[in-house]
Amino acid sequence: MIGFLLMPLLTLAQSEEALLAQILEEEQKTIEALALYPSNTRIAILEASKFPEALIKLETMQGKTSKEFKALLEKYPQSVQSSIWDLTRYPGLVEAIVEGGQKQGIDFEIAVQDFHKEIVPRARQLSDDYFPVLVEVNRLNRYWDAVFSELVSQYPAATRDALRQLVDLPEVLSLLTDNIRLTVLVGDLYHKNPTWLVAQMDSLSIVVAEARAKELEEWRHNLANNPQAEEELQAAAQSYADEYGYDDDYYDYADDLYYDEDDRYERPIEYNYYYYNYPYWFGYPHWYPYARWRPYPYWYDWGFYWGHNRVIVIVDLPSFWFVDWHFYHPWNHYYYPHLSSCYVNHYYGHRGSSGSISSNVRNWHGRNRDIVTDDWLDRARTDSRQFVEYGKLETERERYNRTHVDKPVSQKDYLDKNRKQYPTLSGSVARKREQERTTPPVVIHPNGKQPTEPRREPAKPDVKQPRIEPKKQPTVTPKKESPKERPKYDLPKVQKAEKQHRDVWEKTKRESPNRPSVEKPKSAPPKLQKQPSTAPKVERKTRQKS
Repeated sequence: MIGFLLMPLLTLAQSEEALLAQILEEEQKTIEALALYPSNTRIAILEASKFPEALIKLETMQGKTSKEFKALLEKYPQSVQSSIWDLTRYPGLVEAIVEGGQKQGIDFEIAVQDFHKEIVPRARQLSDDYFPVLVEVNRLNRYWDAVFSELVSQYPAATRDALRQLVDLPEVLSLLTDNIRLTVLVGDLYHKNPTWLVAQMDSLSIVVAEARAKELEEWRHNLANNPQAEEELQAAAQSYADEYGYDDDYYDYADDLYYDEDDRYERPIEYNYYYYNYPYWFGYPHWYPYARWRPYPYWYDWGFYWGHNRVIVIVDLPSFWFVDWHFYHPWNHYYYPHLSSCYVNHYYGHRGSSGSISSNVRNWHGRNRDIVTDDWLDRARTDSRQFVEYGKLETERERYNRTHVDKPVSQKDYLDKNRKQYPTLSGSVARKREQERTTPPVVIHPNGKQPTEPRREPAKPDVKQPRIEPKKQPTVTPKKESPKERPKYDLPKVQKAEKQHRDVWEKTKRESPNRPSVEKPKSAPPKLQKQPSTAPKVERKTRQKS
């Protein structure tokens, strides 16, 4: 009787595990990003997911508020818009300036005394020159705060607190609304069995954090043992900065390093203003090429900064955008072939990772399978000359297609027409084609089973042969093996969760969950020059401050 009563509970638990496993497999990147947030943030995420309609309403509100804010600023130069947008990142600052300016006898310095000193000069300039605009910004902010309070008032207290917390984390809200199917499924699981799901998220957080730490350590090790790749990483960082610039219009990041005598190298000081995000209601500056909710120091995308005596200090993997930029422009492989090989070699050790390097190598390989075979890629991870050849081919093909827009040439056709110029690529493609030609195709029977070889009747001999009795073989009774017990699916154990990460998650989307479709810069392919023997020395780029 007890077993009969417990059966529905066991069935429910199994179905929840299966559903969570499916979600993990399909939404690896988003789940990992959410799992890395602190425990209190993860609880807020789960609590808000119970009411996905509230998140959709917030997204609709945000579309209206950001549109109004953009309309308010669009008649001013972008430098002024950028300054005002930056001012809104500091909670309560615009309100303090407006209220201080509307009250007689209140000194400006007293009104902003509780805010960081680096923002005060710009706040004073905007207060003097654009005070009416700040009044409108403050009005919009107060109005939509009131609308938000009215919206969340209809939900339980725990949900209200969760939504208020997530409004200050716009990246999280964007992930939840951009992946609303995931949010609905997770919210349903949390509604049915909150304790169980919290345990899964806690376990997943440990696994992801450990995997990221291990991957980062191996990336450091790979670069330390490949000085040419390390030099090319610095040179690529300079090229990337020349194309996209830094977010240092207002802040002097050169002062953000200090020398630690105990640790013997410089560390970046983590000033709070790095982490003040643009407010959810106003959005991020519309001229950003992708969702970027806060400014970053100049070394953020590279994953390193320069320490004492210009020694680079690796602090993280290069960002998704930096690696994506490297693999998007084929001439990067020509000028930085050791770095390309280093990326691919890292990918071979972390094929199941959703990190920036593995994701981009996997996506790049998928886009270039017509000429980049598995055999070629395996060689290229240790032989940088392979990437020199690939970079030259794709750069020249892009140049040809720019002058023949009416008849562009595919990778396959261009390689076939220029086989002698690209021997390693053409050779690997030829071997693959020969292998495919000589390997019989696999035919699948309509019932889904592999067909057996059709039985052939032996040819009848012209002359009768004497019948020979086959030698009788001794009868051997096969040893009976006991059936293996099927392992139970137990997600809470870290080992099983890690296996789920390593063995199952191979499919990763090229576009990150919160990345809009962005048109790449249409830079013309450069004339390929002779490769330098060593990477050029990288100097930090200095931008004119507005």
